[in-house]
This record gives sequence, structure tokens and C-alpha cells, in this order.
Amino acid sequence: MSFTRACCTIPPVQSDYQPIGSIETLGDLTVYTVGSKDAKKAIVVIYDIFGFYPNTKQFCDVLANFCGYKIIMPDLFYGKPYKYEDMGDVSKLLNWIGKLGSFEVIYPLIERVKAKLQNEGVVAAGLVGFCWGAKIAVQITAVDSFFAAASMIHPSFIDVKDAEKANAPILAIPSKDEKDMTEYMAVLAKKPFGDLCEHYRFDDVHHGFAASRADWSDEIVKKRATQAIQLTGNFFNKIIKV
Repeated sequence: MSFTRACCTIPPVQSDYQPIGSIETLGDLTVYTVGSKDAKKAIVVIYDIFGFYPNTKQFCDVLANFCGYKIIMPDLFYGKPYKYEDMGDVSKLLNWIGKLGSFEVIYPLIERVKAKLQNEGVVAAGLVGFCWGAKIAVQITAVDSFFAAASMIHPSFIDVKDAEKANAPILAIPSKDEKDMTEYMAVLAKKPFGDLCEHYRFDDVHHGFAASRADWSDEIVKKRATQAIQLTGNFFNKIIKV
């Protein structure tokens, strides 16, 4: 498994961005939603270790505007994301994710989000995962056919075993800080849906460029984040037919 060390060293970027979506609750689970309320297609976003960050909500807002889907991002850490002061402590981060961000912990929460979407008339969805969330997104495709595809953006904890078990087309958008994903994509290419998978590497931006670490005032970061959104939207439009 490939862990991206930049995940533990690059802090989130402070932003004064004002999200345009709304906050809803599913029992004790808070979710951020944006986009068409009547959409039949949706995208569930799994954020990075810094949680409900304005920059990540900005990604959701722009994606909703680009593709017309309903976008929903659950607060999977219940308002307690990874602490800035613990940046740089790899062992602490790995222990924290093992307790709060494992598939066994996260998937039941995603199932609750799925039930909400289905009750609202959504018939198919995609997944977007940042950082550790990219790994979870791919793992979910192995067990849940409601999610027709997954986009993994600046992924961490990359493991070929996840690719072997994936059961839906995958879009991979690594940054300069991620290890080469050629082997990972080669495994996906052998799947029945292999020709639908896509891989774009952005070697001029850092890990986190599209989520909490996204500095939209930086022209290169803004360009690449926008491209990631466009690639993701076009990818889902190609896969999800309703």
C-alpha cells in the first residue's frame, strides 16, 4: 500500500469562500448538499482528513454547476477532523484513520446517504474521494452497485488489491506527490469495464490541490482543480446513464 507522506505535511489553505449549498441532517450525521434537488443522478463526495472545509465545499459547488447532478458530502468525522497540530506525525495519522476512517466505519454512513438519495428519487450515483477517501470510494464499488463509478483525486493509501476488487470504472487523478499508478491502472484495464477507466497525472500541483489544501487564488492550482472537476463530470456523464 502506498501512503502519500504529503498528506501528513501539507496543511489546509485558509479560505473566505462562502459555500452556496445547504446543510442537512440524517439523524446524527450532517451532510452538505448542493445542486438540483430533482436530479436523478448524484455524486457522493468523501472528503480528506480535514473534513468539512470551505475549499472542499467549493469543489462540490463547482462540480454541481458543471454536471447538473445532486452533490452530497457527509461529515464522516462528525465535526472532529484531523488536528492541524498533529501534522507531521505519521504514526498518529495512521492510527487516527484506522479508528475513524476505515471502510468498516465509513461504509455504513455512506449507506445512510444512499438511502436518503434513493428516497429523493436518485437512481444512480458516482463517488468522488480525496486523499484517504479515494481508497474508500474504490472499495465501495466492490460491494455496492448503486455507485456506478468512482473518481479518486490526489489519492492516498493506494493499494493494487483495491483495484483488483473494484467493480466499477475508476478515474484516477494523482498529483506530483503520489507514487506512479501505472500498475494500479493496469489491473483495472483487465476488468470488463477497463476501457472506461481513465488516468491523468498532474505533476505541477501538490497533494490536496482540489480539496482542503486547494488555493484557488493560485492560477495553476485553480486550473488543475477546475480540470479535475471537468474530467470528473465528463467521466460520470460517460458512465452514468439515466
